[in-house]
Amino acid sequence: MSETIGEAADTMDLKDLRLACRQFAMLYFHFCKGLKDAFGEDAAFPVVQETIFNLSLDRTNRTRKKAIEQGLEPTVENFPKVNDLPQIAWSLWKPEMGGMRCPYAEVWLAYFQEEPWFKRFASLYCDVIDTTNIENFTQTTSHRITGNLLWGDPCCEREYFESEDVKKGIYTYGKRNSRQ
Repeated sequence: MSETIGEAADTMDLKDLRLACRQFAMLYFHFCKGLKDAFGEDAAFPVVQETIFNLSLDRTNRTRKKAIEQGLEPTVENFPKVNDLPQIAWSLWKPEMGGMRCPYAEVWLAYFQEEPWFKRFASLYCDVIDTTNIENFTQTTSHRITGNLLWGDPCCEREYFESEDVKKGIYTYGKRNSRQ
């Protein structure tokens, strides 16, 4: 019986976590929409890109430090060990739960029909955050998305590669400054 209670608690925890992810995804949409409405899509796009880039630097400066403090090399393989994203919101999801594996994509895809401009901004988040996370965490490796639920692919996929630019602090979406 305690296993059943534990399983129910785990399911509720996952549901609550996915609801929190949903709130984040909605917040991102509404920030993008507010900027687009105020300044126009073309002017809003680079502001959103820079904001996501800076968010990623902030996050991965902390996770890189945490990895080093734990004696872990800042590698692609070690990133999941210190990543600050609640991975269980993705990894414990099962198709019978409904929706889709990525709680962000689940929300953002729902906006696409009525807000087609948002396709560009939703994909931007995935690309900038995931690429910059790996670039800043490893400071040797870059990343490219090769499949994305937001593009209509059945799952999100990526590939990693060593980058001389990243080693120089020149990242795909910006440059690491000396304070970082």
